[in-house]
Amino acid sequence: MKNLFVRTLTGIAFIGVIIGSLLTGKYTFGVLFLFIMVIGLREFFNFFNNAEISPNKWLACAIAVLFFITFFLVGSGVLPQISYYCLIPIFLLVFITELYRKKKFPFENMAAGILGLIYIALPLSMISLMVFTADHEYNPSLLFALFALIWTYDSGAYLFGMTFGKNRLFERISPKKSWEGAIGGALSAVVAAWAIAHFFMPSIALYHWIILALITVVSATFGDLTESLFKRQFNLKDSSNFLPGHGGILDRFDSLFFAIPSVVLYSKLFI
Repeated sequence: MKNLFVRTLTGIAFIGVIIGSLLTGKYTFGVLFLFIMVIGLREFFNFFNNAEISPNKWLACAIAVLFFITFFLVGSGVLPQISYYCLIPIFLLVFITELYRKKKFPFENMAAGILGLIYIALPLSMISLMVFTADHEYNPSLLFALFALIWTYDSGAYLFGMTFGKNRLFERISPKKSWEGAIGGALSAVVAAWAIAHFFMPSIALYHWIILALITVVSATFGDLTESLFKRQFNLKDSSNFLPGHGGILDRFDSLFFAIPSVVLYSKLFI
């Protein structure tokens, strides 16, 4: 009962902080998600603490911060879009610095550093593409909708899975997930998409919201399974205890890492 109380209290505070930061303005949004990105990277690199692999954590975090700030400033209209291209050579620093570190397993060290940047830093940097319009105005409506779809899917999957779950979705990686839960969660997300289209963002057609809901469901599922794969390899239950009762930042945002690029791509191409 105590664990349930702690989990519920943390969940309410967690949702409140996210909603509050998005409503307050672009700077609180930026500070919060920059913080989330840095903590997420720290958790990811801590996976390797008991391994012989030693990625350059400080360099990766510095590059990640540079990525996030660049995307934020381009979205705000402070920097031109050509600034994105300047980020590409930055990846080379991961390779160059490894020449001077004299660590064992340099290939694995570089691979782990690049993986952390692609898996966590790039998606969370791309989140700025969801909250800034083409005119550089701050509008977090699409990001609100994405969170609503993910939370609805997770809740529906949990309830349907607990009630009807018999057939395992991916037992080798996540034994508790079921096809019944995934289908129930997907239906819940479609209902949420219908509500968003009719009551909150009618400017975007209903069929776009349904497609976005399905994209979110698929990408969130694979994002969740990918993080489960990482934890299984390193024999971990949670990525950390940063959020009491919920685990770490990676445990709470694993769905978002895959959902952000997918939703951004669809919205830029078709909406």
